[in-house]
Amino acid sequence: MATPKSGQRTRKKDPAMTEEEREREKEEKKTRNRISQQAFRRRTKEQLRELTSLRNEKQKEESELVKAYQQENRLLRQKLVQVQAALSRHLASIKSVCNSVSETLDEVDEDVVSMTGPLSSTSTRGLSVSGPTSFVPPVFGPPPPFDPTSFVMQNAAPDAQPPTSAELVNGAGTSPFYAQLPGIWSHRYQMGPEPYFDAMSATQEASMILGKDFNWSNSPFSDHIQLLQRLLLTKLNGLGFAAGGQCPVQSIYQPVLMALSLFNSMTRPDVMAWYAKTRFYHIIELTAWQLFPSVATYNKLHPRYQPTPVQLQHQHPLVIDWIPFPALRDQLVQHHSANPDIDQIFCDAVTGYVVETPMATLVQGAPLATAYIRVTDLITAMDANIPMNDSEIATLPAPNVATLFSSPAYARAAFRKLNMDKGAGYYKIDPAFFQKYPELRPGSGDLVAMGIPLKPKQQNILTYPKPLDPTTVQTYRSFIDFSIDAANTISSTSIPAI
Repeated sequence: MATPKSGQRTRKKDPAMTEEEREREKEEKKTRNRISQQAFRRRTKEQLRELTSLRNEKQKEESELVKAYQQENRLLRQKLVQVQAALSRHLASIKSVCNSVSETLDEVDEDVVSMTGPLSSTSTRGLSVSGPTSFVPPVFGPPPPFDPTSFVMQNAAPDAQPPTSAELVNGAGTSPFYAQLPGIWSHRYQMGPEPYFDAMSATQEASMILGKDFNWSNSPFSDHIQLLQRLLLTKLNGLGFAAGGQCPVQSIYQPVLMALSLFNSMTRPDVMAWYAKTRFYHIIELTAWQLFPSVATYNKLHPRYQPTPVQLQHQHPLVIDWIPFPALRDQLVQHHSANPDIDQIFCDAVTGYVVETPMATLVQGAPLATAYIRVTDLITAMDANIPMNDSEIATLPAPNVATLFSSPAYARAAFRKLNMDKGAGYYKIDPAFFQKYPELRPGSGDLVAMGIPLKPKQQNILTYPKPLDPTTVQTYRSFIDFSIDAANTISSTSIPAI
């Protein structure tokens, strides 16, 4: 039996087929081939289209992945740089602490070697911490109500049992063994700019995690200032203000004045009398420059408020910038940036502003010796609740020193005579301030007042604000929004001529 192919070959070679049949068969064959080729080309074209589409989608996904990887690499690199910097600071701090502990232990060993006599002769000998500072944990927060200067540690008896872990912590929650290393938490290396930077970084990170729009630091004063500056900057930038912009520089000072006035009125009512009497406008100019640094705002700064290289180099509490003595600001930045009592130090410094004068200028029959008098003492005397006419004028010199502080008229006359309302250029610091903080005394210059102190029986100290709370934050925000919007609306409204 023949196969189909052999049959076709037989039929093709069949001489009995006519020429017409052969032509028809040839045409049919061409048609079948053409249809097959068209179908093949159509399938190939569809396959190419599908492959092209897949390639494009794959390229698009890869480019997005590459971008995501690049962004992640940048973030990781930044994190690594931050970690490296933090490790460097921690290593330097640990090295400093180790060196200090070694020196202290060496001193203790020398004392032990030099001790002679029976143990009972030294049984009441103790170790105490002295100085104006106190122990503060590395994370900012309200310091515990514990006065290390009142703690004295007695030597243990020979048969005393080792203390348990619970006995190592006193009622205030701190370990009394800190007293064994005098000055271990002193201003020399535990309260400078590096611990402040580390603590502020941790505080800001915690605020972000907790969703707070403000930070708590060792300086509530600075927290208020920083929040007010941020709210002012956000509001003014939204209205088109910018450093070097087209808006007139003079229009910046009015919002700053209103915000600072609100701050002092809410948190420090006693200080408003101080500002009203002294006409101390330097803080307004300083804040305006900090918000919009430019040549114009810098030129309006009082020379004593121009920032020093130390201020520009190190992060520090903003309240330090409010002191009109560059040398004192540098000392505070270097030694007390992380001090939890920095606000108290600031208030002590401002309370200690004095003006020098010949004593005979103020007191009748006094010698020609130089004397100094505090600005706050005269302001307190001027605002004393004594029934009298504010227009009453007294003529210096006063009969005696006590009259300067008991008579508002004489206090007002002395205040004007000493130019206490003419700016920071006349002020110096009371030496009593440096007796309390000897590490802040400058090595040179005329910062410290000289002469005989003239003072009342009781001296008041200016107050500092309480820590921020959500109510205060909302009050600041609402006041700034309302006051600035109202000022812009009123100024843009045309007033008809009367």
